[in-house]
Amino acid sequence: MANITETDFTEKLLKLKSLVFQFDQSFDKEKTQLLNELITFGSFKQQSFQQFHQLLMAMIAYPSSKALLDMVTATMQKLVLKLEKNVSLQNKLIGTGLLHTAIECNFSYAKILYVTQKFPKQISIHSASSNTETQKSILKLLLPLVEYSKIFEGEKDLKHRIAQFHSSKTQTDLEWLLQLIQQSNLDAKTQANIYNQLGIFIQWKVSDKEHSVSFLRGTALPIYYHTKPLDKKINLQDIIQQKLPTPVKLNDKDRERIIDAAKMTLFYLYRETEPFTNANKDDITLFQLDKGISIALFGSNNDKRYSLESYIGYLVFKNNIPASYGGGWIFGERSQFGINILESFRGGESGLIICELLRVYQQYFGATRFVVKPYQFGLHNPEAIKTGAFWFYYKLGFRPENEELRELALEEEKQKLINPNYKSAIATLKKYTKSNLALTLSETSYPNYDSEVISQKITSHINTFFNDDRQKAIVVCFKQLKESLGIDKTWKPEDIEYAKQLAILFHIQPNSKAWQQKQKKNIQLLIQLKSAKTELPWVKHLQKFDAFWKYMNSI
Repeated sequence: MANITETDFTEKLLKLKSLVFQFDQSFDKEKTQLLNELITFGSFKQQSFQQFHQLLMAMIAYPSSKALLDMVTATMQKLVLKLEKNVSLQNKLIGTGLLHTAIECNFSYAKILYVTQKFPKQISIHSASSNTETQKSILKLLLPLVEYSKIFEGEKDLKHRIAQFHSSKTQTDLEWLLQLIQQSNLDAKTQANIYNQLGIFIQWKVSDKEHSVSFLRGTALPIYYHTKPLDKKINLQDIIQQKLPTPVKLNDKDRERIIDAAKMTLFYLYRETEPFTNANKDDITLFQLDKGISIALFGSNNDKRYSLESYIGYLVFKNNIPASYGGGWIFGERSQFGINILESFRGGESGLIICELLRVYQQYFGATRFVVKPYQFGLHNPEAIKTGAFWFYYKLGFRPENEELRELALEEEKQKLINPNYKSAIATLKKYTKSNLALTLSETSYPNYDSEVISQKITSHINTFFNDDRQKAIVVCFKQLKESLGIDKTWKPEDIEYAKQLAILFHIQPNSKAWQQKQKKNIQLLIQLKSAKTELPWVKHLQKFDAFWKYMNSI
């Protein structure tokens, strides 16, 4: 078959895009023909390649038959092969996560340790944003002082300065630096701070097919084939009331595969979330839901868990392909909530995905009030304003916490009913970002406290009661809590450290010691459950700890 022209390619691509979510089998033949023609295109540019790739990703996630799925998968293989042979195009697709393309970005210490261990001898230093004096100071801290001449020599950038100390061919300059940091006598937190201060940008060429964005997959669950049009009229209540299935039984290999999918998905987006970066393999839960949607929940390692809430991340898979990520910050029955739909899957089942997420967080964690912060629907987020994200949440039942904005939205809703073409003005959409959006699933939703407000009260207590002396605050408050609870050397070190965090909160009330002694068993359990295998028992205990919430109401 002869190559098609650029004009033909554009027209056929638009036609295929219009058919992606059309699942009548009568369309399969047309889709197959378009794929056969589009893959013959020989003049891919950055935009046309990415557009075609995104359509293929969507079609793999939303197949109508096994035959078509096999066809799309084969087309993806051919597309990636074209990229392998086109170095110029590879250079234009830096940062996409496509096989044979480069990644150049700055990541945290924890993330860098993960990827260098995952891909040894492949990742090196590209550059560093830190200034020369910072680099010299850190190398002085890590290297023998007798090497001061090379440490302070000239105004070299970090890569060239390190080259004076690293000549081994068995590791990259980045691996050498990480080894140097790890071999220091510094604690893990200080090691991370030192690395992060350097502001290192790494460089890596994606060479592992299974870990490239095109072929990254989660646990191999059965494929769901679409034979009917997507249901755009989603009823949250109908979905959320469906009984949640028991979690999928996972072995260590399954957990590692899910964690890899999460970390690499965000790696290619140049982003990080704490539950993914600090993923605890013992706190991974997977739910297999309807229509090929599965949701993996991520808890953090013990030393990275939040003190006043539980930050539980999630990765949504569509037919085993990462499609969405985000998290819930759970405090009592309240959960702050955030969602990001990956670009290839926008316009598909966004409404269904968020409903399934709310179903999981409501039934598994007992959350009954969900709060969305303004960024999600427009604050400092032009794309969310452009797409009218506010109304996406509004249709699901979310409402502004601010009463005046609730009234404004109600008036606009009436306008929409009168005129289906009515659209909110940009200025109006920006007004809505002055308030959180909240969805209440129970009229008796309790407790409902914002942990940020509690945190601010702790700061105020330290400033007023201890005259800004935080060390004194910890010593005094922990001494009281220690006596009240009978904390001794039999307690685990991580539990003692967590007790020190809560001690200030439990000191705010004037009669706090008497309260602590009265609630001794519940407080002990609250502290010790934070270091349990998963955070779920801590979440459940806190929800039932009525005296805690009455105390919160009084401070």
